[in-house]
Amino acid sequence: MAQTIDLSVLTQGKVRNLSGHERGVVARREFGLDRLDRSAEEIAIEVPTDLTAISPSFAQGLFAESAHQFGSWEAFARHYKINASPEIVAQIRRGIRSALLMRSTDDLPG
Repeated sequence: MAQTIDLSVLTQGKVRNLSGHERGVVARREFGLDRLDRSAEEIAIEVPTDLTAISPSFAQGLFAESAHQFGSWEAFARHYKINASPEIVAQIRRGIRSALLMRSTDDLPG
């Protein structure tokens, strides 16, 4: 049985926007993403239809470590299947790509 991350646990039908890096980090711990990153199974990410925005900072807090482990958006998206509107997927993608870019510039000398 495939595992699922259900973001409605965070929104509870009341929240329309997930934001804040620290909130993303807390959600990462709550969902056990360190363990899920190592799973051989694909992981479904269910995003409630009434969620209108996920800030890049929240996406980074939630997914940056996973993205670094997978090394690219494409590899991340093969493991984590995001069930959301194209707008929400684009917001998550923006946060992950930004996190990957920050890591690569941190590795530069000087």
